[in-house]
Amino acid sequence: MLEGKRIALIGAGVMAEVMALGLMRSKLVDPVDLIVSHYRPERLEEFATLVPVRTTLDNAEAYAGSDIAVLCVRPQAMGQVLDELRPIADPQTLLITIAAGLPTSFYESRLGVSVPFVRAMPTFFGRIKAGTTGLALNAATTTEHLALASRMFGTISENVIVMPEEEIDAFTTFGSTTTATVYVLLDALITAGSLVGMRHQASHSRALEQVIAAARNVAATDKLPSQLLDELCTPGGVTVEGVKVLEERAMRGTVIDGVLAATRRAGEFRSKTDAS
Repeated sequence: MLEGKRIALIGAGVMAEVMALGLMRSKLVDPVDLIVSHYRPERLEEFATLVPVRTTLDNAEAYAGSDIAVLCVRPQAMGQVLDELRPIADPQTLLITIAAGLPTSFYESRLGVSVPFVRAMPTFFGRIKAGTTGLALNAATTTEHLALASRMFGTISENVIVMPEEEIDAFTTFGSTTTATVYVLLDALITAGSLVGMRHQASHSRALEQVIAAARNVAATDKLPSQLLDELCTPGGVTVEGVKVLEERAMRGTVIDGVLAATRRAGEFRSKTDAS
């Protein structure tokens, strides 16, 4: 499905790198059919050493003639990039964005022409081809376009799902904040292990093992995490004493507040575009 398709990655950040590596790993795209643009030549040089692709400093050059163009830039820079593409916006080119918060209407109004368009929230685990990518489509996106987008993100994702656009912000912020929370938790647990006398590597391995096993245990049962927690905490035992401190420090509420804060931030991006 992707064979012979010319793909442009506009922006050369971490996700663009992950996507390029996934496409090359899949062998569905020839390196000559993949071009990456960025405003810093040193980043393009670094990118090309990791993935053997064509590079350019000109976003319009990357977009022109592409069958699929993926906008891999920050929401704050998106308006400028779209202004560069507006004069050559092509209804034959599938345009995909991975930026959080910006609605489809923002892109359509900036481009001034109807193009097949997909808002994508890629998996955060593209390097290991795990997790789920969410897609939201505009009215100009056909079944063939969806197949192209699904195949492309399937090179870095275990699953690709389609959802209404009004759900993708929650999907995005909940996923990213969940991942970040686990990283913060792991870092804290590894430090705690060292403080109670474990060597750093042993603490690292033990914390990682327990987090993975706990998640697998939740997935393998119909019980709620709160029920499994009750089973783990023997009355008067050592574990319940630790959980008591977590409850006193409002760990549960802090995690919820973190997700809500990330969601509000996505809403700020959207409200700024509505104002402009």
